[in-house]
Amino acid sequence: MGVLGEQIAGYGSWRRELSESVQRYGRWLSDAELSDASLQARVDRIVERLAKDRISIAFVAEFSRGKSELINAIFFADHGQRILPSSAGRTTMCPTELMYDRSRPPSIRLLPIETRLRDVPVSELRQHDTEWRELPIDPTDPVGLSRALASVRETIEVEVAQAALLGMYDESDANAAVRPDAGGRIEVPRWRHAIVNYPHPLLELGLVVIDTPGLNAIGAEPELTLKLIPGADAVLFVLAADAGVTRTDVEVWREHISASHESGRFVVLNKIDGLWDGLKDEVQIQLEIARQVSSVAQTLDLPNERIYPVSAQKALVARVNRDPLLLKRSRMSDLEYALGRELVPQQREIAGEHVRREFDDLHAQVCATLGARRRAAVEQLFELGGLRGKNRGVMDHMAARIRREREEFDRSLRQLQGLRAVLSKHSRMLGEAVGGESFKRHVRQAREAMRSSSFSVGLRSGMNALLEAVRADFDEATRLVDEIATLMSAMYRSFSAEHGLSLGNPALYSTRRFYAELERIDKLQRRQFGAITLATTSQWALMRRFFESVATRMRELEELADREIQAWLRTVMAPIETQVREHQAQLKRRLDSVRRVLEANDSLESRIAEVERQRADVEQRIALAEEFALQVRGLLGEPASVAEAAET
Repeated sequence: MGVLGEQIAGYGSWRRELSESVQRYGRWLSDAELSDASLQARVDRIVERLAKDRISIAFVAEFSRGKSELINAIFFADHGQRILPSSAGRTTMCPTELMYDRSRPPSIRLLPIETRLRDVPVSELRQHDTEWRELPIDPTDPVGLSRALASVRETIEVEVAQAALLGMYDESDANAAVRPDAGGRIEVPRWRHAIVNYPHPLLELGLVVIDTPGLNAIGAEPELTLKLIPGADAVLFVLAADAGVTRTDVEVWREHISASHESGRFVVLNKIDGLWDGLKDEVQIQLEIARQVSSVAQTLDLPNERIYPVSAQKALVARVNRDPLLLKRSRMSDLEYALGRELVPQQREIAGEHVRREFDDLHAQVCATLGARRRAAVEQLFELGGLRGKNRGVMDHMAARIRREREEFDRSLRQLQGLRAVLSKHSRMLGEAVGGESFKRHVRQAREAMRSSSFSVGLRSGMNALLEAVRADFDEATRLVDEIATLMSAMYRSFSAEHGLSLGNPALYSTRRFYAELERIDKLQRRQFGAITLATTSQWALMRRFFESVATRMRELEELADREIQAWLRTVMAPIETQVREHQAQLKRRLDSVRRVLEANDSLESRIAEVERQRADVEQRIALAEEFALQVRGLLGEPASVAEAAET
């Protein structure tokens, strides 16, 4: 396992330890009778997020740059042979994802290229097993695995008209790399997409490797540019030292990487072994590599440090033959070290920040409950201690005062009931604004506008109409979220001031990242189709597919926003609901203590002793909460004192 593999393995261990620590905390909450549905839901969300967390690396290049060999060298050298097909010419004919899903058997799933004719995005077809051809693979048989993966190279021949509809041939492009043969047929990939489910140790830890075909295939499959490549945590753009930076290389870089990835971009100058000239000494060879690096950096407008010269083929040979000198000369470790240094800590920081936010809110709620119980026990001890030597009239007066407090609190609960009604109404309105029937109406209207025109201006207007409609949905959702936040802030302040609850400020929710994604998609479609005035058959088919992929992505965004906002509504209500229940229970306990003393069912001193035991029990739970929370925060790199938080 190389440097990157060790980093990813370490990240996987950290996620596992963090998940186990959070689960221990959740079990303790249940054992201590501190848990409720909202707290358990928070624990479950953290654990689920850590379980589903992935590190995705996309390999992007034109044909014959050595992407597949690079993947073999970095991830699969331990098999002692090539796993992904790697040879001269085109090897990866369709986008290929390598991952591991424990719920599915080891296999390679292949989506026929003909599914493009139906304008259904790959993300939708993923849900329908019948659309795919599935080949089982034996994880213990590297030869069989390699043979199965060779299917991504398969091609078929189709008529020119069908090739244009598939997006594999543009009749208006005089420089098209693919031309009809003597019989008027064109060779196209047999498969549209491949998903390899394989229990490799790194894939089991959550690594996803995305191997993409060349420029023509990237442009023909909108989902690559809309989701897979932009959504990758790192993009390795692979060039070949023997080819230099070609025009199509620059197109791929500018259109699909530079514009969508501000960070996590790595440029790999592969095949430097072609510069290992036997007539030159090592210094001359390294100077030549340095000159190529500088040339690439200048062309792509990057610092030299972002260009990594390697020989993937020699690195694979070195690892298979256990040749450390050849491995060093291949310079593969430099690339892996850079990936591990940037990618893994970045992903750990992102995952840690999500867990930290969720855990802090969870823990603050637990601290508030424990703090309220401790304060209530201390106040009750003070009240009962004040009854020593007092006559019945004083005790009656105290009981009456507690009853008045309880009646006043019960009256104020009407405010809470009103708030629940308002939130329920806003929840319904939010469901209508995002993720509801309105979105289906937007898509239907935009699709009709596109179908009514064969001109690109009509196609673009339909696309723009959908984007504007979704922006309007998010505008309405943002307005409703802001209203709810204002209402909750007022309610938190009111209950804190009037009844001494420790509520602080409600958690906020932001829709900013959804607007950013809409803007990115808008720029992408303008860049891709803005210059087209009269669409050819292939361009028209591509725009339709692009629209359907955009519609699917918009639906995913709205559904995600709806889920997150509904979870936020439950989250923002949980602290006040929990503390209201706790305050009601405390008032009942105070009144019950005085009543039992008045009725001579219990002695004053025995009641004081009982409350003292309750206070000691709370103190013990605070100490245990601190211990369990410190385990979680220690893994997050932020130890903190729960005892101090419980006192605030």
